[in-house]
Amino acid sequence: MLRLLFTKRLLSSSVVLRNEAKQIKSSCLAGTPLSLNVKKTGKDPVALEDSEYPEWLWTVLDQTNTAAAAKAPVSEESLKARKKQIRQSNREKIKQRNFLNQL
Repeated sequence: MLRLLFTKRLLSSSVVLRNEAKQIKSSCLAGTPLSLNVKKTGKDPVALEDSEYPEWLWTVLDQTNTAAAAKAPVSEESLKARKKQIRQSNREKIKQRNFLNQL
């Protein structure tokens, strides 16, 4: 149990295990400024009550969900299509850089 708590704490400082029933509770009290402002003129977001967050948020760090998603099969056709798309994008970028270098 302690190792699980330590691992969860390392992955996210905003989530802690509360008891043996594995109820997850936010470590920030409601109304706490989160200091996550990225805009100069923006306001700092404020932490909400745990019930106001969507249920899926509490399962993001669950190891079983992330492992299952990583093992999802990827078709060879989709990989070929993605490679073709990347090549085409790279060609367009090279053409644009060459054009701008001529100016």
